[in-house]
Amino acid sequence: MGGPSQIATQPTKDKVLTPIAYKQKQDLNTPQATPENPSKWHQTTVRKILERSEYTGCIVNFKTFTDSIWDKKKRDNPVENHSVFYDTHEAIIPEDIFEKI
Repeated sequence: MGGPSQIATQPTKDKVLTPIAYKQKQDLNTPQATPENPSKWHQTTVRKILERSEYTGCIVNFKTFTDSIWDKKKRDNPVENHSVFYDTHEAIIPEDIFEKI
């Protein structure tokens, strides 16, 4: 199929809303500004979607943390500190295919 930049061309061509544009259309709060082109997909968006193991039917907790209750800035937690709970919901992609990606 190709890399993330190549994959991003199809939803752009099909005028599929990006995740941010979709959330804003649904009146969900997002800290991001309204995109200039709500259907312009970027390779980083595709890459982030492809890296989400939640699509294999698991839940991943503790991906981010804050230093204190007064500090609201989220920081990435190392993978070894994540808690993964398998088979919590139906997978939309098999684990073996996800691992290939």
